[in-house]
Amino acid sequence: MKNKTRELVLIALFIALAIVLDYVKELLPFLNMPNGGSINIALLPVVVGSFVLGYKKGILIGLMWWLLTFVLGMNRLFISLPQYLLDYIIPSGIVGLSSIFFKNKKIYEAIVGIVLAMLIRTISILISGAIYWPGDAASGSAAAWVGSLTYNLPYCLATLAMLIIVVPVILKSIKKYLI
Repeated sequence: MKNKTRELVLIALFIALAIVLDYVKELLPFLNMPNGGSINIALLPVVVGSFVLGYKKGILIGLMWWLLTFVLGMNRLFISLPQYLLDYIIPSGIVGLSSIFFKNKKIYEAIVGIVLAMLIRTISILISGAIYWPGDAASGSAAAWVGSLTYNLPYCLATLAMLIIVVPVILKSIKKYLI
């Protein structure tokens, strides 16, 4: 019973931290792209939560973070359900997979998991950008893919770099609490 209560409290804590960091991110214009997307510091608690509680609960943390930000009106760029899935729901949940390779609690395992989760997240965002946000290009055309890569890849890579730098430092300081 005590362990379940601890898990619920930690899940709520990581979700709350992600929401707070989402609000902080909005106050820092240099983190945000003009037409959506950002260097997303709110992913830090989702990723750390995955390492503390495991990837299944990490996915739950990511999805609950998305749901609560949706309820709070933060995810407002909606064209269609597939676009919304690719831009918000899938990327939010998939980040929780970061701890999937973290079997021996080695930093390189953490980095591999973060890179894999962020790669899948980025692919989802790139697909959405090429199909639903093509600008002047035809949806799905080579020009739309180039536009999506040009717009989305820099902030996705910056977010990945931030996670690769910050998460290992956090993991070292909370080592005794890891799964």
